[in-house]
Amino acid sequence: MEDRLVVLCYNALSILIPALCAILIELIRRKLGLEKMRKMQQELETKKDLAHLAVRMTEQVYQNLHGQDKFDRASEWLTARARERGLNINSDELQGLIEAALRMANDEFSKQWGKQVMYNHFLHKFFVLFQLKLYL
Repeated sequence: MEDRLVVLCYNALSILIPALCAILIELIRRKLGLEKMRKMQQELETKKDLAHLAVRMTEQVYQNLHGQDKFDRASEWLTARARERGLNINSDELQGLIEAALRMANDEFSKQWGKQVMYNHFLHKFFVLFQLKLYL
């Protein structure tokens, strides 16, 4: 009877131990995957922020440059700041980051410009109506 109980325990352990190991390995794999994803997301956000700064800096410092020259200055600055932080950026990623940052800056400028135009239009109409009241 004791032999059967020992054999039964060994059989149960031979099933449970590999199953627990498989579960543990899967949990570790998922944890490492999540950490890697978090690190990649953080690096991407840092790169986006640096690209935004590169575009703003280039627009302010190199006002007389245009097109490819301005892009080259922004890419040099972005590459240098990324290296300082231990980030690697390939040429395709560099171009995409700068173009996206430039698009965001242009969209923001357009939005602000539109608000200013609407405000100026409102003021113009207001003063025209005000002048008409004075003449009446």
